Amino acid sequence: MKCHFLITVAALLLMPAVAGAASASPDFSSRFKACYAAAGNDESKSACLAEELGAQDKAVAAAHQAAAQALAGADRQKLADDFVEWKKSILLDCSLQADSQKVAIVRENARKYCLIERSLAHRNADDAIRQDKTLNR
Repeated sequence: MKCHFLITVAALLLMPAVAGAASASPDFSSRFKACYAAAGNDESKSACLAEELGAQDKAVAAAHQAAAQALAGADRQKLADDFVEWKKSILLDCSLQADSQKVAIVRENARKYCLIERSLAHRNADDAIRQDKTLNR
């Protein structure tokens, strides 16, 4: 049981690196995909990205809460601590990754896209924790 949790925590730590390498995620909402495809310029894309990032932030919070409810004691605290560290690291990592862009709006769009990808990976990992704990009760 504890081994499953440790494997899942390791996946949480490794998923952002894998997600950053992925070219496209199937978890982007259909609304975002349509908005982004129809966007004619960087400002329009920025609005699509901002809306999707807000939606994904809510989904991550819900998945994290569900995973935390499935855990007890030290495991729950470890998950909470890992979440705080993850949030700090993606903010920094995505900002650093986007810094290579010279145009401000393009840089911001790259940062938002990175945050969304990392959020999707984290949400999926939290869902896996919840499912693992729920199924193994």
